[in-house]
Amino acid sequence: MTHAQNTAPTTRPSRKPASAKERMDTGSDSQELKEIPPEAVTIAIFCALSYEAAAVRYTLDEEFECHFQSIGPKRYPYSFGRLRDHIVVIARPHRMGTVKAGQCAATVCQQFPNIQFALMVGVGSGIPDPSRRDLRLGDVAVSIPGGNHPGVVEYDFGKYEHDRFILGGNLDKPPGILISADGIMQEDEIMDKRRLEKVLRGITKKPGFARPDVDDILYDKNFHHINKGSDCSGCEVADRRKIVSRAPRPHANPVVHRGLILSGNSVIENPEDRDRLRRGYEDAICYELGAAGIMDEIPCLVVRGISDYADTHKQDTWHHYAAAVAAAYCKVLLRKVDGPDVRGISNIYDSQLLAQLLSFNTATGDRGSEAKLLPNLARQLGFDMPQLLPESRGLSRP
Repeated sequence: MTHAQNTAPTTRPSRKPASAKERMDTGSDSQELKEIPPEAVTIAIFCALSYEAAAVRYTLDEEFECHFQSIGPKRYPYSFGRLRDHIVVIARPHRMGTVKAGQCAATVCQQFPNIQFALMVGVGSGIPDPSRRDLRLGDVAVSIPGGNHPGVVEYDFGKYEHDRFILGGNLDKPPGILISADGIMQEDEIMDKRRLEKVLRGITKKPGFARPDVDDILYDKNFHHINKGSDCSGCEVADRRKIVSRAPRPHANPVVHRGLILSGNSVIENPEDRDRLRRGYEDAICYELGAAGIMDEIPCLVVRGISDYADTHKQDTWHHYAAAVAAAYCKVLLRKVDGPDVRGISNIYDSQLLAQLLSFNTATGDRGSEAKLLPNLARQLGFDMPQLLPESRGLSRP
């Protein structure tokens, strides 16, 4: 396989590239970014909304640029970065929904041929059921398969027969390596290792992403929002208001809920539809838009921060914080997955690319994050590299 000459990472030697944290802390785009080849990208992260993508970008250890050739006009702009030793592309469909998400995923697969799996990260509408789980705003839902479902079900795809709706089609399960990584996160939770909260604190320090200073109120399904288009201040003081009684939580930390996520093309904003569209899946955690389309193209894990209860009281107050929680979970999860685990079986790859990577690193003399990144990238590409030294040029296939 041959590659265009412009696939090597490049930078201006007179200026050291800034880390993602430095660039975002200063709000400056004046620093040059390293350029990576599209073949270096191994994970895709899909976000439907701008604040969801921004939350993910706040978790990056480093940002990159990537210029690639495409057949015809380029349809999507992307963001690129590093999470631990994974190089990721952050992609946004043109609009919400399964069709647009599927189109975006198909394009990403074509333009970045070494992508192994994806994550859909953002907000979702929770399905409250106090008898089954203590679901609160700002918690996170993760699509872990169960006994009767693969983690995600497309709730509005099927056919009507007489007086019932029959779901059609089956989606693939998330990648096994991510399910196993989530299992390690469960171990951390049991051992009270609060890794998610630590990452979340870094995001919530950014403007607009702090945890809302408002009460998390779950209204009875028979009590609808009073003033359409306004907040719930009128609902809170209404004489006829009905609130579901829940014990206060002893902490304000997000809780991870694992299980079934319902994916479709509609925004659910009333409790009647919320209950009807569950289609008998009483253990469903939340609704979301788009993931089912991606899962037809790339093995995908869905991560959704709970921003509302899919009722008439749906507001935007919790959206940014819920996106931050989902992004924090994504980062902690990928920290559990080593680079070689992502690659699995190495694709056939040109040794010239790795030689260019090494030449870039030694020419700039940077022994920091890049020196740590390149050996991992070399392993992901399936090469044996004994050491990263200026005089080292011994590249071979294992």
